[in-house]
Amino acid sequence: MRKFLRVIIFIPIFFYSACQENKTKNIPREISSEEPLSFFPVTDFLLGQLSEIDKLPVTPLKIDINGDKRDSIWLKREDVRRLAFPFLHPVIDSASMTKYFVGKSFLDQTINAFTFSYDAKTHLPDSIKLVHWDVYVDPQKNDILRLYMVKEDIINAANITTQLTWTANKWFSIRTIVQPHGKEPEVKEEILKWDFNE
Repeated sequence: MRKFLRVIIFIPIFFYSACQENKTKNIPREISSEEPLSFFPVTDFLLGQLSEIDKLPVTPLKIDINGDKRDSIWLKREDVRRLAFPFLHPVIDSASMTKYFVGKSFLDQTINAFTFSYDAKTHLPDSIKLVHWDVYVDPQKNDILRLYMVKEDIINAANITTQLTWTANKWFSIRTIVQPHGKEPEVKEEILKWDFNE
């Protein structure tokens, strides 16, 4: 898996130099319009992680948290892909996202990681519900440590925010916040673990 992570990760030189300049200040550096904006291939990374889960000799555990209620169940591997499916679309790569998103990068010494952060720079088409994502990279090994993605939608007059946190080779969680008009938000979380060494 580490070989896969090293092969697909691409940290442009301008990201690295910017992080070196700011490493004591942790100041985000906005990428100017003259610079070639490269996006880490997030979708390829997630597909690689799912392929690795398929090969593991363990049964993934799903934990559902809804208010004070907490349940768990062992999952079939095909159900893992079903859970992750909403975050495989749209495809995140340079070809498909350059038009809609702008990025910034910095070295965050508090968590010892390069952080690559992307936000919408223009009005997004209705087909794109993704509004933000972060990629956290180990500065020594160039391995992906974690991904964080946010999708927003409106269904039946309720604002729905879905957040994915993916910790490489260990677990991921999907937090869904449903905000009906004039009511308290409803929050549920689904956690899927396949590394039980923590």
